[in-house]
Amino acid sequence: MKPKQHIIASGIISYMVYMVTNSPLSALASFLAGVLLDLDHLIDYYLNYGLTYKIKEIYKAIEELQLPKVYVFLHSYEVLVVLWGLIFLVPLNHVYFAIAIGMTQHMFFDQLCNPLKPKAYFLIYRIANGFEREHFIEDSKL
Repeated sequence: MKPKQHIIASGIISYMVYMVTNSPLSALASFLAGVLLDLDHLIDYYLNYGLTYKIKEIYKAIEELQLPKVYVFLHSYEVLVVLWGLIFLVPLNHVYFAIAIGMTQHMFFDQLCNPLKPKAYFLIYRIANGFEREHFIEDSKL
């Protein structure tokens, strides 16, 4: 999904979080987690091409999915499992629950809308395949 779409989806989900929790902090946490999860794409750009401050160049490479290796460490089902597991095993407050909701909805919509291979968001799968782009993105859908 594009950033604007993540902002809209996160806004709607965060409003629902607010309605359930009556907590502006939880709503904000859900919104930020749903939008800022994509910051790991900046790490991908850096690991592929090095440091630059050319925002348009970075955005274009990420938007057009033109990175030879795709790391997206935060876009990981394993991270979600650990986070949800901690929420249910350790007495964490509703802000953590809201963060988990924000991250989960972000990945749900990405999986639904982006040209990804079915196992793309499994970090172990990406590691096993050397983070190579062809194991992450369905090129035929671009």
